[in-house]
Amino acid sequence: MACLPDRGRSVVALSGAAPLRVVNGLASNDTGEVENGRGTYSYLLDRRGRVVVDLRVLPAPEFEASPSPLTVWLDAPASGREALTRHLEKYVPPILAMHRPTSAGVVSLLGPLAADALGRWTADSKAVFLKDPGELESLEATTVRLEGAAGLAVRREDIEGPGFDLYVEPKDGGGAEAAAIRKQLESVVASLDGTVATGADWETLRVERGLPAFGAELGPDRLAPEAGQDARAISLTKGCFTGQEVVARIHYRGHVNWHLRGIRGGAGTPGDTGDRCDLVGSELHAVAGPPARKPVGVVTSAVVSPRFGLIGLAYLRREIEPGDTVRSFQAPHGEFEVTALPFTNR
Repeated sequence: MACLPDRGRSVVALSGAAPLRVVNGLASNDTGEVENGRGTYSYLLDRRGRVVVDLRVLPAPEFEASPSPLTVWLDAPASGREALTRHLEKYVPPILAMHRPTSAGVVSLLGPLAADALGRWTADSKAVFLKDPGELESLEATTVRLEGAAGLAVRREDIEGPGFDLYVEPKDGGGAEAAAIRKQLESVVASLDGTVATGADWETLRVERGLPAFGAELGPDRLAPEAGQDARAISLTKGCFTGQEVVARIHYRGHVNWHLRGIRGGAGTPGDTGDRCDLVGSELHAVAGPPARKPVGVVTSAVVSPRFGLIGLAYLRREIEPGDTVRSFQAPHGEFEVTALPFTNR
């Protein structure tokens, strides 16, 4: 059980006559259930099918009170906020929707006791959930009524692991209320023998679960299907969206040349015992078969996991399969086994 008080997120509000219509025309995934309280994970793509940013599309707090919400929240990595803003400015007609940054912060409760933690926090803070968080399904949301802030509780996706994300936007735009809520949640988690997690802890969990991140595995140099998240982030039946032609052509008529894979150091690999190993950016080479010693990929993320040792995410040529072995000559940490993702399935 852990409380992660800051995961580096930025929430943008999209409001106007038809915000959902606008978002659905841009998002690679179907956002049709957002008005019913179920968020969606999606990409925004450019016309070449490359990732502008990845994000969650969520209802704004108090959506339960409106049959046709006029505001939705776009939860994106803070490092992708500038790209998101440029994309909205380019493609969103002001007559249909306007966007603005919010002061909403996100606190994540991770682990199977997350619902219990929210229940204890409710008793301590007098917060009121319009729906029992324990009844929420993946990415389903409910409003949290607070005295000095607007809130939204969202169940995390199954691929992210059990838990909830609590979005809090102080009504006065200040951070005192949000800081108080973070301290309350940290105290509740401590009472359940949990801990306060750091950004480094989240990075380890993210790599273990094979989740691509903007700026590492996702960005303007990568085609959306290369990240292996099609079932999670792309709908091929929803209709048109920016970049759809490229994505559909790859799906129905072709293939991508690069795939996101896991790499894992073997016994005796430096870092296997906890040493810091920085492999990010290292070129990978095959050590057997026809492409032996030729560059076949690049490491995009690497961590030392308490459960799996030295592991990482890497884009590898499609002919490199799970079970193959690769090596980095730039950062010689030994040989690495190529694995399917996520590591948590192993």
